[in-house]
Amino acid sequence: MFLELSIITLLLGILLIFVYLKTIKEHIRYWILMGRLPTIVNRRFLLGHAGIFIGLTPEQAWSLARRVLKKATTPILTCYVGPFLVAVCVMGPQELEAAIGSMKNLEKCEVYFFMKRWLEQGLLTSAGPKWQKRRKILTPAFHFSILLDFIDLFNKEMDNFVNRIEANHLDQPVDVTPLISDYTLLTISETSMGTKLDLQTQEGRNYKQAVDDIGNVVYERIVAPWLWYPRIFDLSSFRKVEYRSLKILHSFTDNIIKKRSENFKTFDEDFENSYTKRKYPLLDILLNTKFKHKSIDDRGIREEVDTFMFEGHDTTAASLNFTTMLLANHSEIQQVYQEIINTLGTDLSTKPTYADLQQMSLLERCIKESLRLYPPVHIVGRTSSEEITTKYGIIPKRALLVTFIYDLHRNPKYWPDPEKFNPSRHLPENSIGRHPFVYIPFSAGPRNCIGQRFAMLEMKAFFCGVLRKFKLEPVDTPETIVLIQHIILKAKDGVKVKFVLRNLNNN
Repeated sequence: MFLELSIITLLLGILLIFVYLKTIKEHIRYWILMGRLPTIVNRRFLLGHAGIFIGLTPEQAWSLARRVLKKATTPILTCYVGPFLVAVCVMGPQELEAAIGSMKNLEKCEVYFFMKRWLEQGLLTSAGPKWQKRRKILTPAFHFSILLDFIDLFNKEMDNFVNRIEANHLDQPVDVTPLISDYTLLTISETSMGTKLDLQTQEGRNYKQAVDDIGNVVYERIVAPWLWYPRIFDLSSFRKVEYRSLKILHSFTDNIIKKRSENFKTFDEDFENSYTKRKYPLLDILLNTKFKHKSIDDRGIREEVDTFMFEGHDTTAASLNFTTMLLANHSEIQQVYQEIINTLGTDLSTKPTYADLQQMSLLERCIKESLRLYPPVHIVGRTSSEEITTKYGIIPKRALLVTFIYDLHRNPKYWPDPEKFNPSRHLPENSIGRHPFVYIPFSAGPRNCIGQRFAMLEMKAFFCGVLRKFKLEPVDTPETIVLIQHIILKAKDGVKVKFVLRNLNNN
């Protein structure tokens, strides 16, 4: 009997070794390949490179990360996050194109898991067939025919913003951050969600604070490797902040969905015909997909509403903040005003159309240059689905791939005099020969930002209203603002400018 048990145990052991041999070999190869790649200096025992950020404030962490990356001599660098996790920083255009430029490496990296209790399996965090299915459902929400109708809503909220400035904030330093945040939150709600909000309520104020709070929690988890483990995180004080924030965020979007669902009627899609009587916002498309095609459920709708309320509000607001500051600091660039006047005239009751906004090429170049200097989504991450061969070594399968867009956009190798605000960089003749992956404010490849045309139109409409009514005078400058490490690029103390009424008879 003992002999039979021994033989069975031995056979089971051999079987397990056979079954897991491939996994063991892959694991060994993973660490061998990682060890051959160039690495960041100052790796700490057990904590890895994450150890150098422990105890730092968000602004100190931001500055340290910039100094570390500026010293890099290769576009591929490994960064150890704790003893068992390695991130591969991909900072060169050729390497970046290999990493995110095709349908191969579509899965987001582990860092995005920190937002999954909030965004769950929405377009930002999902992968594989689910991502492909959701992308197909949501793409029509940003069709040309729908964007045409959004211009009037952009103009309406722009007028409200201008009136608010004129009534309360003329000729004095004002932090535009909360004001612009209101503008973008109201705009995304009225356009993509088809729902008008009242941000003067406590609910609206709580929503914006909850977005900021949960961003801080994500940052704290990134720099503290032990918080990567859910069981440890759930015992920390940060879990309480996350729980409180999630209740506010999910309640806010649930109310939007509930309000829009009342008396909802299904429709036949015809997005190719720009002359159809009615265009349908994103939330309507999701509800129609649920009721008519049964290919998304209530939870799936909330995932996408959460995702787009966050991305369509916070990222655009960040870009408008920094662009406003840059235009205030470069009075010679405010010749944009003349471009707007040449297109629309001096009558402020004349509002820009889609065609008008398309003509404003200098304004678009200014926004593009602001996006180069201050990309709202300053970091993106993926997981490699296969080995990636570079001249600096082989990146193994299942590697965590991270790109710091802020640093890529300021690399002097690709951008001469990179700290200078120079919109002419984006003239067609100056873009010849530039690798497409050295400028990726909306990411790149198949998982690029689905709403980038929406965002550009919204920003151009905003500046049409602001620059026709006000001159912008500098308060904060690129040298005085303090950036902080956050899921969206932010200034620690906001962004302050001064609005001065224009004399339309003497610009």
